[in-house]
Amino acid sequence: VYGAKDIELSPEAQAKIDRYTQQGFGNLPICMAKTHLSLSHQPDKKGVPRDFILPISDVRASIGAGFIYPLVGTRSSPLALVGESQPKQVHP
Repeated sequence: VYGAKDIELSPEAQAKIDRYTQQGFGNLPICMAKTHLSLSHQPDKKGVPRDFILPISDVRASIGAGFIYPLVGTRSSPLALVGESQPKQVHP
């Protein structure tokens, strides 16, 4: 994946993969969440690093959207909304 030589699954991530597979979702495509600064999980490794171990801390499913997404390192969910939306803060 993106130059990684391997992945390292946390016990929680492996348990969720097993559960999703058992539920029939094992063939869904995977959508990667990563930092925009690097193709690795480490933003200080700019560009296209090679031969690193990609730590998968958790795995979540968006069944309605039809994909599974791993959380890499300490990366939070790409689908989470934080606070109030920006359009509500626009004043005429």
